[in-house]
Amino acid sequence: MDGKKAFMAELTLVILAAGLGSRFGGDKQLAEIGPDGETMLELSLLSAIRAGFSRAVLVIRPELELLLTGRLARSLPSHFPITFCHQRPDDLPVAAGLIPGLLEGRQKPWGTAHALYCAREHFSGPFAVITADDFYGDFAFSAMAAGLKQGGWLMVGYPLSATLSEHGGVNRGICEVEQGFLRRIEEFTDIKQSVSGICGSHNGAVKPLDGSVPVSMTLWGFDDSVVNMLQQALISFLLASPSARQECYLPDVVQTCIEQGQKVRVETARGEWLGVTYAEDAPRVRTRLMELLRD
Repeated sequence: MDGKKAFMAELTLVILAAGLGSRFGGDKQLAEIGPDGETMLELSLLSAIRAGFSRAVLVIRPELELLLTGRLARSLPSHFPITFCHQRPDDLPVAAGLIPGLLEGRQKPWGTAHALYCAREHFSGPFAVITADDFYGDFAFSAMAAGLKQGGWLMVGYPLSATLSEHGGVNRGICEVEQGFLRRIEEFTDIKQSVSGICGSHNGAVKPLDGSVPVSMTLWGFDDSVVNMLQQALISFLLASPSARQECYLPDVVQTCIEQGQKVRVETARGEWLGVTYAEDAPRVRTRLMELLRD
C-alpha cells in the first residue's frame, strides 16, 4: 500500500460528548439504552469500528473521563485507541482574550462548533463528527467512511419526520440539497409535531416545516481545513456578545463555508436514526434497539 492510500485509510471519529443533557435530565453519554445495556456512545463506536475507522477522539467534560475510560475498556476491542479531550470554556481563539467579561455567568458549553474546535490538536486528515447520544446505524458509518476516502466534506442526513420526539421540541439543522450537494443549512429550535403539522423556531419566528426535508443529525465528514473556519466563526460569535445561554452551532459554521465556496456532499441514510432527547424517549428507543440489534 502506498503512502497516500495508507494515510487515507486512517479514519478518525470525533465524538461530541460534553453536553449537559438538560432536557434529558442527566448524562445521556452514560444512559444504558442498548439491548445489552450499551450506551449510544458504545453502539456508535462499534458501528464505526465495523466501518473501518481507526481511532476515536471523545470531547467530554473532565468529570466524565474516569467513568467513560472504565466502561469503554470493557466494551471495545483493545486495538482501537480512544483519546479524551476536554471542552473547557476558556479554550478559545487567542483573539477572544480581548473581550472583557467573556466567561462571566457562563455555565453552558459554547456549543458544537466550540466542542469540535477543542479537539483540533487530536485529528489530522479526514475525520467524521458525531454526537454521543444518537444511534446512527451501520449504514451511516459505512457511507461516511466511503465518503471520507473520496476526499472533501460531506454530511449523512435523515428526514425530519424520523427525528422528532413525542415528548417535546428538538433542535435540527434543516437542509436544502441540490444535485447531491448541500446548498443551505439553518438551525431551527423547538421543532415539534402539532395538530397543524410540524413547526419550529428560526430567528425568533415560528415557521411550518416539511417532514420530508433532510436534516443534519451531526454526522459530518471534514478535513483539516475546517479548523480555521471554526476559529473565525467562534471569534465572530463571541464578538456579537452572546447571552449566557447562546451557543455556536456547527451547522452555522458549515453554512458560512458553503457561502464561501466550500462543497459539501450529502448522503441520505438508509437506516434508522434513534435518539433520546428526553428521558421519556428512552423506553421506545430501547424497544426499537432490541428489535434492530437482537441478532
